[in-house]
Amino acid sequence: MGSLVVRQKKVEKNKRYLAIGVTAAGAAAATLLTPIIGVPVLIAGGYLGWDWFKFRAKNGMRF
Repeated sequence: MGSLVVRQKKVEKNKRYLAIGVTAAGAAAATLLTPIIGVPVLIAGGYLGWDWFKFRAKNGMRF
């Protein structure tokens, strides 16, 4: 049972860092380059953030 908890924490950590990275890249692209590139990346980051939130809520992890 312990390995399942460790695996869930590792998956949660990967999802979190992916969502943060994509959102930051979208914000940087929208600010420094052009909103045409940045806004779709921000939307993708929002979706990944929502996926991370659903994963935490489904697995009963604390915030």
